Amino acid sequence: MKSATLFSIPVVLHGIGVVAQVTKPANFVPEVKWQIDILNTLDTTKTLTPTDALVWDLDLFHLARHPEIIDFLRGKIPNVNIICYFNAGLAQPSDCDWDSTWQKPEFKGLLGKPYDPEQFTEELWVNIKNQTGIDLIKRRVRLAADLGCDGVDPDNIDGYTNDMNGENGTGWKTTPQDYVNFVTQLATQAHTLKTKRGFSLLIGQKNAPEIARNLTSVLDFAVLEDCKNLRNEASRAFCADFQGYITANKPVFSIEYPTSLRKQGAAQQCNTSGANTAQYTNSCAVDSAPTGGKYSNYKFSEILKIRDGPNDDPAAELNGCTQYCGAGQGKGVVVTAVNEDLDGDVCKSVPK
Repeated sequence: MKSATLFSIPVVLHGIGVVAQVTKPANFVPEVKWQIDILNTLDTTKTLTPTDALVWDLDLFHLARHPEIIDFLRGKIPNVNIICYFNAGLAQPSDCDWDSTWQKPEFKGLLGKPYDPEQFTEELWVNIKNQTGIDLIKRRVRLAADLGCDGVDPDNIDGYTNDMNGENGTGWKTTPQDYVNFVTQLATQAHTLKTKRGFSLLIGQKNAPEIARNLTSVLDFAVLEDCKNLRNEASRAFCADFQGYITANKPVFSIEYPTSLRKQGAAQQCNTSGANTAQYTNSCAVDSAPTGGKYSNYKFSEILKIRDGPNDDPAAELNGCTQYCGAGQGKGVVVTAVNEDLDGDVCKSVPK
């Protein structure tokens, strides 16, 4: 998650498309147990852990390369909800639609500046002010439904934070309103699609607290990183901005990144003893009431993950290492088996 200054700005929600009646599985509710691994491909030859997590957030293009993972998960956890993560705001060469879409002459002009000119130079901001750009991202939503996902987790819907104060970090001079309109179009499309289980394709909000109040009634869940601001990377904590989801009986999946969960001196290795006492206590603290608490994270589904390796290695983020809150300090650590050698395999399905 990129550090950003939070700000308040009025945003008007335009009516886009037809509002569909949203249906969802009965177990997709606040406080449901979940797992997220978007760094590497799930290893179906190994024992699956944890088997009591009813929501799994996995990378869409990993599943496009290995669609058998979905059947594997459903075989182990019959009522599992599979959320498919994808980059909604940017495109990059590892994406399954890079060659078939973004490298076509008629679409190259829809790619702007890099996400990070130093570390992530190949990730380029999509022009989400352009209807063609939006329509191309919608293809990723449809691919998720076709593969058998139950929902989508569109990332980087906060490009406007790069375009503040006269800056043009995305290359498109975007505003919060632009991203509200963009995400609303994705939601309208998602809700018209049916999953293979017969429910609406659900869609979530990834961070972007400045526009949360405009999207709570539009989206079906939220995925947050560092909302307690324990790492002091934002101007304030922002868990409270997402209590509206809980009020509407929509889950909020929250990730905190205690540095002690990473095995010292190793980029992606898990400290199986868990986060130290102080970091575990702060990271796992959940308010017992919707108001009057310290963090305003009442009924959030809270987990701890590895964030950075040595020298802030970005490759350590969101791998199979997870510590679950509630079991107590030194407990609740699981390492989901993955096979990183599968990450670059040929895509068997592409957005279209």
